Amino acid sequence: MPLGYIRALTLLHRTFRAHPAAHRIHILGRFLSTPFLRTLDLIPAGSGVLDIGAGHGLLARLIAEECAADVVAVDPDLRKVLIAYEHPRIRFVAGYDDCIRGEFDVVTMYDVIYRLAPEQRDALFARVYERLKPGGIFLLKDIDPAHRLKWRWNQIQEWISDRAFGLTIGEGLHPESREQISERMARAGFVDFEWKRVDSGYPHAHIVYTARKR
Repeated sequence: MPLGYIRALTLLHRTFRAHPAAHRIHILGRFLSTPFLRTLDLIPAGSGVLDIGAGHGLLARLIAEECAADVVAVDPDLRKVLIAYEHPRIRFVAGYDDCIRGEFDVVTMYDVIYRLAPEQRDALFARVYERLKPGGIFLLKDIDPAHRLKWRWNQIQEWISDRAFGLTIGEGLHPESREQISERMARAGFVDFEWKRVDSGYPHAHIVYTARKR
């Protein structure tokens, strides 16, 4: 049965109910403001998934439930990883993506790129390419700065989140256009680049990019 909105909220409540209150509020805000459920169909069932910048493991939990996939969730923030929940198909790793070895069917990265310095991004995309099996999918969820009003609201929310909860690693916001992301994908060796907007009904300009390893 597809993971609907109410079922997903119930699942996340069970998963994170033991977390501190500030973390639970942050996780709920992430779920309510991000169209995670609109992107899960891009992940083939039974995939081996690497989720980079996994945070508390919200996306990893949804992937494991909806796609019956095994997920390695990597994040450098010990405040999140050390209180991580336990799940038989999810393994949490404290660190950056370069500490991971092996190959995966899918690599996901949600709302990470725009918090990363632009000069670091080509190297990151190249590492993602290396971590994928031939034909594997890179699934990148980002914010599209082309929609200026929605991007401005995203800046305000990130500022509030940083100041109120302090649960996000990264300095500043550095958005890139669809064309710039496409060029980075091509430089890393990816093919079959596609994008689609998934922001209908949301105050943020959510956009999803997909590409494949040759």
